[in-house]
Amino acid sequence: MSHALNEFNLRLAEFQNDLSFLEHAFELRPRIKQVLDFSKQGAVLELAERFGDLEGNQPESFYGPMLVRLVASFERYLRLLMRDAVEGWAKKAKTFDQLPEGMGDRNLVLSGRLIGNSDSPRDHLYVDLVALVDNLPTCRNGSATYRLNPIVFMDLINGITIDIIEKGLKAIRVNNWQNAIGADKALQAQLNCARTTDATKQMASRLKELSRWRNNWAHGGDNEPSLKNTQIRDTIDFLAAFSKALDLTVMKQIHAGKSP
Repeated sequence: MSHALNEFNLRLAEFQNDLSFLEHAFELRPRIKQVLDFSKQGAVLELAERFGDLEGNQPESFYGPMLVRLVASFERYLRLLMRDAVEGWAKKAKTFDQLPEGMGDRNLVLSGRLIGNSDSPRDHLYVDLVALVDNLPTCRNGSATYRLNPIVFMDLINGITIDIIEKGLKAIRVNNWQNAIGADKALQAQLNCARTTDATKQMASRLKELSRWRNNWAHGGDNEPSLKNTQIRDTIDFLAAFSKALDLTVMKQIHAGKSP
């Protein structure tokens, strides 16, 4: 398991706990006065009464922002997976020219591109420009002390759709990953699919849908979906299965030392 997946699993556990809190809060609110002991006085009783008197709040208004957080955490996982993968290849290749074909060149090109765009900083990424520049001269054929710039590969992840993930994984020379993930039995079960081709299509559609939902909620779109707790739980289960299958595929290719 990568460090990226380990962190993402911890975040998913937090989401499960937050979701349970919301569910119990909305279930308890209309019933709380039935269990209050009105013979007791004090701030706690007053607080419980105010809670029971609340009206108009709908669970759906909370699930949208939760989805934004959930998808953002998944996007963070994808970036961290890129970092872990780049570092994995660097440990595998004893010298710069032993990296997978073309990966060294992508490191140079993407580094130059990020440095050139340094006047447009990424709020979601901390970029150490001095380190980027210092690392570049070490990236020469035959160098055993080369230092790649994982951050420039992480910068490729600016969403969660299949196309964006494909662009990122292609840069780190991880290929044929969609079919490998689509063949994962746990993911197939979550998507209610029995064939790899169906699961592959379904996971692409699911990621596109989640991206659309997140964008509408985060940017005040005209088509904010009215989400239910079951949809949030299903999203958590899907992202958990997808990330586990993706993690296994990426790490397996790095361990093999070549793309299939």
